[in-house]
Amino acid sequence: MANVLIIGKRGRCYRAALRMKHNVFLWSDGALHESRKEKLAGWVETPFKSCDKGLLISDLESIREFNIEFVIAATESSVNIAAMIREEFKLTGTPLNITNILHNKNEMKLEALKYDIPITKFHLITDKDAPEALVEKLGLPLVVKPVAESGARGVKVLNSLDEIKAHAKPGLLAEAFVEGSEVSVETFIHNGLPIFHNITEYLHQWKKSIVPAAFEQDLEQVIIQINDRVISGFGVRNGMTHAEFYLTKSGPVFGEMAVRPPGGYYMELIEYAYGFNPWKTYVELETGTTPKPLPIKAKKFACVFMIHPGAGIVDQISGLETLKELKEVEQFKCKVEAGTEVGERDSTSSEVVHVLMSADSREVLLEKLKIVEDNLVIKLQQ
Repeated sequence: MANVLIIGKRGRCYRAALRMKHNVFLWSDGALHESRKEKLAGWVETPFKSCDKGLLISDLESIREFNIEFVIAATESSVNIAAMIREEFKLTGTPLNITNILHNKNEMKLEALKYDIPITKFHLITDKDAPEALVEKLGLPLVVKPVAESGARGVKVLNSLDEIKAHAKPGLLAEAFVEGSEVSVETFIHNGLPIFHNITEYLHQWKKSIVPAAFEQDLEQVIIQINDRVISGFGVRNGMTHAEFYLTKSGPVFGEMAVRPPGGYYMELIEYAYGFNPWKTYVELETGTTPKPLPIKAKKFACVFMIHPGAGIVDQISGLETLKELKEVEQFKCKVEAGTEVGERDSTSSEVVHVLMSADSREVLLEKLKIVEDNLVIKLQQ
């Protein structure tokens, strides 16, 4: 049992720590509901944005009273805060110099070059960069993105010089467009050694993913080899990484890596497919515990289907009865109803409906997924 501070309000993370009998302190990005506080040993309710220039003295005083032994980052926006706390209180875990690099896509790519990791061509845009020069260097289409956002926030694919003039602003990262499908690799690391890999296949970015991916063994090995070179090169010692790769004609290309659990319901998919609780494993690794041996192969296939109908007012939702008839559906949540106003989609987390499914075979799972896609429809008012 230890005093553990978890940064970021992901319920399955802190509940796993509670079940392991840890004294759990939670830092939430804003006010916590009173019901969440009942089993916690303490809490902080300071918005993460307040820490952009450093930790607040009042928060440090609260944390000092907690007498914490371990800090766990549960979300993307909490990774640097967790590292700052580790540095302040001289605790183990991924240090700030590593999280700073991984939090900045430009720095991450510069670091990857040092280890001969295949990456896309890139350029950090300055006010001296002419649109024509960006096209000459990186070609069309051109991808631009913020250097420190996750979940595809702010990512734009620019197809013309006019679009580049309008959207390629100083401070954004420009990348050459990559032809090829996208996958991610979820890895658990113990004392610098990967002890579990899962490859997630993106059937449709922002919409559909399946676990595990079904590739030839040689391709899987190449993806994992590059993934492990990234982990070793960046010096990640314990915890979990979520790395994204593009599968091009010339081979896998590294996109980016995060040192924290993935979003997109991938942790749930891992649990359905492999039969263990990945949140428990994550907490064990972050608190200096050696987990039990993890499965090498998945027992089932699992997928997620997410819906965002576009901006507008919901008129009607159809197909809900179909879900009740499918035994493969593990979880379903709809956040809207008729009359709900839906904003623009700006990231993967903007979905308003998600369905999680599992089956013994990939073929059956994809067949049932198609039934859900064909029937579950959200119509907006004209």
